[in-house]
Amino acid sequence: MSNVMFEKIQILAIKFGGICTAAFIVAIYFSTSLATIISVSLVLLWLLSGQLKLIPFTLKKNPIAAWSLLLLLCFIVGLCYGDATNSDALSMLSKYRELLFIPIVTVFLNAERSRYWAWNAFILSSVLILGISYLMHFGVLDLNHQGDPAFKSRITHSIFISFFGFYCAHRAYDGIAYKKLYWLLFIACAYNLFFIVEGRTGQLIAVALVLLFAVQRFTKRGILLAVFVVGLLMLLFLNYSDKATRFNEGVVNMQSDLKPGPEQSQTSMGQRYMFWRYSLKLIAEKPLFGHGTGSFAKEYERIALNETMKTKNPHNEFLMVGVQLGVVGLLVYLGFLASQYYLSKKLPYQEKYVAQGLLLTLIITSLFNTPIMDHTEGHWFLMMIALCFSSLSTDFKTEINHA
Repeated sequence: MSNVMFEKIQILAIKFGGICTAAFIVAIYFSTSLATIISVSLVLLWLLSGQLKLIPFTLKKNPIAAWSLLLLLCFIVGLCYGDATNSDALSMLSKYRELLFIPIVTVFLNAERSRYWAWNAFILSSVLILGISYLMHFGVLDLNHQGDPAFKSRITHSIFISFFGFYCAHRAYDGIAYKKLYWLLFIACAYNLFFIVEGRTGQLIAVALVLLFAVQRFTKRGILLAVFVVGLLMLLFLNYSDKATRFNEGVVNMQSDLKPGPEQSQTSMGQRYMFWRYSLKLIAEKPLFGHGTGSFAKEYERIALNETMKTKNPHNEFLMVGVQLGVVGLLVYLGFLASQYYLSKKLPYQEKYVAQGLLLTLIITSLFNTPIMDHTEGHWFLMMIALCFSSLSTDFKTEINHA
């Protein structure tokens, strides 16, 4: 095959990859099966683009991609030790496969047009799940039999909507086209989070993102005013709204669960405290390299033998990584997070703000869930990270010629 023909195949693969990336973002919101099919297509298009030979250059240019692959490598090395069965170890490794997508998708997002369509796919999907939630709430649609007016789970929906509200606030504040529409979407997101779906993780993220927005956009006086207003609104919400039941329950449970007792594990927060306590004990047993990939469920059952409640998930990404990969793996995950903050400073202001909001969303979610391990959240976070930082990449045509 001539060099000219090979270069044409590369360019076509990149173009189709950009289209598939936008489609992949939509699929993450609505169809796990379709997302899996498109993810395979993205890998194949990446191989056809000839980027395998350029992977060292990609990782040097994008430290976030390097940290992402390093974390995946830690899980691969973790297969070599520990008492987990082969099926458990490989199953756990497959749950972190989306760590591959940052170096892969970054290539497809080098072109401004591809980023444009990807951002529009994010906006469209967010608006759709927000609209579906309202239609479910008013009884127009019946798509969830668990009682939550959300297309996805309450936790997943609240994470998506809290970040989308933050994104809309920045777009509206910049005074771009459709400013009023973005403010309306921001209000719709806030109302949905606190009065319809009521996901505590999303509510906490929303409050944190509002305060981050104030730090990013306002002067010191404006920040103090924002803190006062948010505090006042939360005080009114918690004391006078009948929709604050779950949030108040979480606060009460937190206070009671901090006091050891036989009833401690009866609440959701109590269960989390129990999971976290035993997870810390497991990390203390093998602090350096952990118990190996896929070992958490078996090791937890061993150490919590007398507990009636068993789990395969500590509902904390830091602990999940720490138990399996030890301090080494935990430092790599922290490096992955820190690299995002460091590189966000190199982005244009609007993109910097959004990237920092995404990072804060990931950190808070990691404290109460396992967003990288979970399928939908994991693919969403990794894709959004790639999208937020893709503008740092150089034009892809230069890389093809260089190859």
